[in-house]
Parts: sequence; C-alpha cells; structure tokens
Amino acid sequence: MENPRTITDLPFEILDLVFKNLFYLKCKVNLSQAHEKLGKAFAFHCRNKFRRLSTGSQLKPKMWAMLIKECGPSIEEFVYGDLGYSWNDTIADAVATHCPNLKTVSIVLYRSGREGVPAFLMKVKNSLKSVTLDQQDHFPSTFLTAVSEITQLKTLSFKGYVDENVYQIQNLVALEKLTIENHYYLRKPSVNLLKICAPLSNLKELSAINIKIIPFDEPCSVMWGGLKSLKLIRCEVCTELPDCQELTYLDIDGLSCQIEGYVLRFILKNGGNLKELYESCEPPIKADEFHQLLRGCPKLRYFYTPMEYIKLYLDYVSTIVEILVHNGVSREDPLELVITRRIKWKWFRRLLLRTTNAELIDLYVTTE
Repeated sequence: MENPRTITDLPFEILDLVFKNLFYLKCKVNLSQAHEKLGKAFAFHCRNKFRRLSTGSQLKPKMWAMLIKECGPSIEEFVYGDLGYSWNDTIADAVATHCPNLKTVSIVLYRSGREGVPAFLMKVKNSLKSVTLDQQDHFPSTFLTAVSEITQLKTLSFKGYVDENVYQIQNLVALEKLTIENHYYLRKPSVNLLKICAPLSNLKELSAINIKIIPFDEPCSVMWGGLKSLKLIRCEVCTELPDCQELTYLDIDGLSCQIEGYVLRFILKNGGNLKELYESCEPPIKADEFHQLLRGCPKLRYFYTPMEYIKLYLDYVSTIVEILVHNGVSREDPLELVITRRIKWKWFRRLLLRTTNAELIDLYVTTE
C-alpha cells in the first residue's frame, strides 16, 4: 500500500496557490508554522512582498516575529511607528536576529522606545546604510549616540528635539545625505552646522530645518565645494556659509538672515550650476536683485518665489524674458516659474502675455 501523501509533499508552486487563497495574513502565518516546508513555502509565496516591512495591527507581535523569521532574508527596509504604535522589543529582536540583509530603518520614536531603539540599532549597525528617526515626544536625543556608531551610514534623517546630542553626527564620516530638523517650531535651537559637517567629506545633500546656524571659527569641510543639494528651510543664518559652487538644488524657503545682502550674494556666488531654486527669505529679494539673481543663475529652470515686494510692470517682465534668452532658455527648455502670491501671479501673467518670447516661461501659482 502506498504511503498517503500530505500537503507537505506538494511543490512550492502549488503551495504558493494555497497561500494565495488564504485571505488573511494571520491565516498564512499560522499555516507556515505547521511544518518546516510550509515555512519555506510561505517565504517563497511572499518573495519580495516584505522587502519593506511595516508592522501594524494585522498581527500581534509574536506573529510578526514568526513572519520575520520566515521572510527575514528578503527584508531590506524596516519601518516602525508610522501608524502610531509604540516600540515593541519582540518585533525588533526578530528583525535583528533574522534580517541579515537589512539596509534601511525608519522609526517614529516615542518615549516608550528611548531604551529599545538604541539597543536595536546597535544590534543591526553592521548592515545599515540608511536611518530615519522621527522623535515625537520631548526628551533628550541621546539615542543619537547609538546612531553615531553606524560609521558606514550613507543617509541619516533626524527629526526631533535638537539638543547637544546632535553633534554625535560628526562621527558618521561616510554620510552622503543628511537631514536635521528641529521638531519644536516655537524655537530655533542654535546649532553649529559647520562644525557638524567638518568631518563629513562625502556629503552631497544637506538639509537643515528650523534651526539657528551659528558661526564656526575653524576651517570648514572641503565637502561644501562638492555639495549638490542644500536646503535651509525656516532657518536663521548668523554666519556666512562656505562656497557651494557645485549646487544644482537650493531651497531657502522661510530663511532669515541679518547679514545685509548676504542671501543674494550667496546665490550669485554659487548659482553657476543651479537648476532648481526655492526662495522665500527675510529680508526679501528686491526688484533689481531679482534681475541680478536670474543673470547669476544661467542654468536655472525651476524657480519658486513669492515676488511679494516687487512692483510688476511691462518693462520689468520684458527684462526678465530678455535675461532668459541670454541664459539659453528655449521653448523646448523653458523656465518653470512658480509664484506663491496669487495677486503677483495674476499681474505677471497679464504682462507676460504682452511680451515677445512669452513661451520661455511656464507660469504656475501655488498657495502652499
């Protein structure tokens, strides 16, 4: 008499169909635990479905841990807390144990994770290339000490309550992309951004949001000369910045600076390769300075600006178009001009229609 066959005798392709017909993830995980082969079949069924793992209410922590055990080698990105869940060590331990190819971690950090998150980061530090931390509760950002030991890290985004712990970032010498955002909008903490960046010679993209940038008396990093993207959003600048002549992207939305004329000088000095510019600063760009800015940025093809205190008339708009002609702007490669003040956009549109070569500008308005 032949031995009876069971579900475990079926090939993975057939077991894949079995898993497909189970509607709930919970049922799939339960089946995967019934036999070693079913666990492997579950991993085959999922393939890259959990390459980006974002845990939620579909499963309890112990069941997530079971899933992670089966699918761990395919998981490259771990996202936690974006749905409001507090830190869970059971899930974190499973990721640290069973995900050898983990490269990216993105965590919304609440007070409950003050100890668990740093411990987790230390366990997975040898594989990580990118870390995003969004600190929701107000407490010292000492977890950056753990982050600072991931010395091969390429990308770091820290959003939280910026304090002296932010200087731990100096240790991340392999960084290519850095974002520092102060979460508490009613104050701008003083941050020596130039000091933080001094050892970061590989940095290509730098974003600072809602901080006060203070002077640095020591030599600055050579990385500024090779920086491609710079965002200084809602920042207060109290010092002159190093030259960034390779910039192709600059965002100074909400920037304030007490150094007279410095914002325009910085743009003109570093505008040779600039392709995208977001500008809204205090004090604002004046009418004659607007023309200077366009002349100093011949490659500019996207310009986001309020034009709030600029009086518009036909000759003024015609001069803008003439500058664009000189800059090599064409109908096939126009300037996208986004004016954030609707009344200015209306006036500019009326005047532009009366100029020659009006097609050199694609005009837009936004109230955001």
